[in-house]
Amino acid sequence: MHHDERYTPYIEMTGLLPFVQLVSRSTPNLKVAAVTTLIDRWRPETHSFHLWTGEMTVTLQDVSMITALPIEGKPLCMSTDSEGWRHQMEALIGMSPQEPEVEDGGKKDRVPAGATFTWIAANFAHCPEDADDEVIQRYARVYMWYVISRTIFADGTGKNAPWMWLKALTVLDNKFSWGSAALAYLYRRLDDACRRTTKDGGVGGCMLLLSVWSWERLPVGRPKSSKWNTWNDHGNPVRQPTWAYKWDLVSEVASEVNLLYKQYTNEMDSLTPEQVRWFQS
Repeated sequence: MHHDERYTPYIEMTGLLPFVQLVSRSTPNLKVAAVTTLIDRWRPETHSFHLWTGEMTVTLQDVSMITALPIEGKPLCMSTDSEGWRHQMEALIGMSPQEPEVEDGGKKDRVPAGATFTWIAANFAHCPEDADDEVIQRYARVYMWYVISRTIFADGTGKNAPWMWLKALTVLDNKFSWGSAALAYLYRRLDDACRRTTKDGGVGGCMLLLSVWSWERLPVGRPKSSKWNTWNDHGNPVRQPTWAYKWDLVSEVASEVNLLYKQYTNEMDSLTPEQVRWFQS
């Protein structure tokens, strides 16, 4: 999905502009072995990682410093009822995915409320050059829906953008505490992942937040920061870089995932208090 500067006023209304600025550039690849090693030490009872050196967890301060998502404002609470979601989506963005065809005598497949990322990209990738304000706002809303569904509220499948996140963008200046929602969602996904409750045992939530938090705090699986691409804040102090910019471009480890997992497991079990950064400097 192409980021269009014409979306900026509408994104800024939601409080998501610094985060969108961050992820629309590029993000480091997920270090699967390192994240899995970390998840193995997550405990749902305390919502923290249990290490030999003590307990640690991602906090709202980390969310703010790494992602710049707002941690003050209204709680992101809404009805999750999806009845009539297609009509509501059409009223909000002008169209909705077609209902699946049902063959004679066949059963209608249950379709999640929302749209696939491919459908969104096919219909809203580029805003027309001659678009008026109403059309630009529509494209900006879809763009934000796409971004937060793939980053803040990623579900581990990488296929669908749930309707409820578009619904949350119905009123752009609602002043939601997106950071609180991101942290709560990450906790829930870590709970599921450590219990292997999903079919594939995957993890969701904001992996950029978890990865950067881990690299800042722990030496296990920490890549080397190679360089930084030029950051353009467009003269807007809201768009200045966050802690994640330190890891703009990192080195990649060319090794088999299972071998790295065993290595990182041994390193995690051998951590000393001196190797852990307990507070952000």
